[in-house]
Amino acid sequence: MYVPNSHGRPGHRWRPPFAATLMLTLATLTGMAQAVEFDEKIRAPMMKDAGEFKAQAQVLAAKYAAIREKSPEQLIRDPALGREKFDLRWQIESAIDGRQPLDDFAALGFNPRGDGSYSVDMAEHPEWNDLHEFMAGMLSRANLETTGPALVSRGFRPEDVETLRQYVAAENPDATAAAATLPITLGFGRTVRKYDKIKRAVPDAVVSSYLYQRARVSSESNRLWVQGLFDRLDAQRRRILLSTFFEPKSVAVWAPENLAAGYAALLAEVRRPNFEERAKAEAMGAAP
Repeated sequence: MYVPNSHGRPGHRWRPPFAATLMLTLATLTGMAQAVEFDEKIRAPMMKDAGEFKAQAQVLAAKYAAIREKSPEQLIRDPALGREKFDLRWQIESAIDGRQPLDDFAALGFNPRGDGSYSVDMAEHPEWNDLHEFMAGMLSRANLETTGPALVSRGFRPEDVETLRQYVAAENPDATAAAATLPITLGFGRTVRKYDKIKRAVPDAVVSSYLYQRARVSSESNRLWVQGLFDRLDAQRRRILLSTFFEPKSVAVWAPENLAAGYAALLAEVRRPNFEERAKAEAMGAAP
């Protein structure tokens, strides 16, 4: 397990290394997202009151449904909405990891499966999906020899497919996300060394904060990647693209993770003597 390539909590979906130099990806990132370093004082949001969380989630669901109906592009273009949804998702994922009882959360879309996990109907509750991350992942890996004709049949023109092809070739979302999150990874490494120097255990809250900050920056980088693609397409093609991703019906399963084991593995990796070199090498596309 090589942790620096992770864009979420231990055990969440990880992305493969990307083929690009760090300087190129940083140049690509310029003007799209500001690189930020790890801030130990920032704490990952936690669900403190189930009633308050449910009220916030219901507001989000109503807002999300209204935007999707009237101005669906704002699901991609509104950074505040993206941040709000990310933080609420993080809170409920953390509650599931902590095995907090959420049996009365069915109205929010979370149906208990009896083993600590929950099924979520994303068609009924699209506010819990990760639309821009899903779009970035699928579009950047699509085989346009097969996907292109399917898009044309829905209303894309050949020149629009070529625009997509050129954008994917020039703007790799994995590259931009890795460039954005590298300072956070390196900053976390320095924080771990600080605790080790004074012979104090690294608090779980600090590890959680690192994973939260890294995942949040990665998510925003993906939102900006999709927004950049939208800026190269006209309104009709943007509508077609969004409708394509609205159509799939899926039921997700959110299951608890073994955070203690994941945190221990992460700290062991960070404490390796060549941690920074490995993190930078992966950010340049080199195999760790």
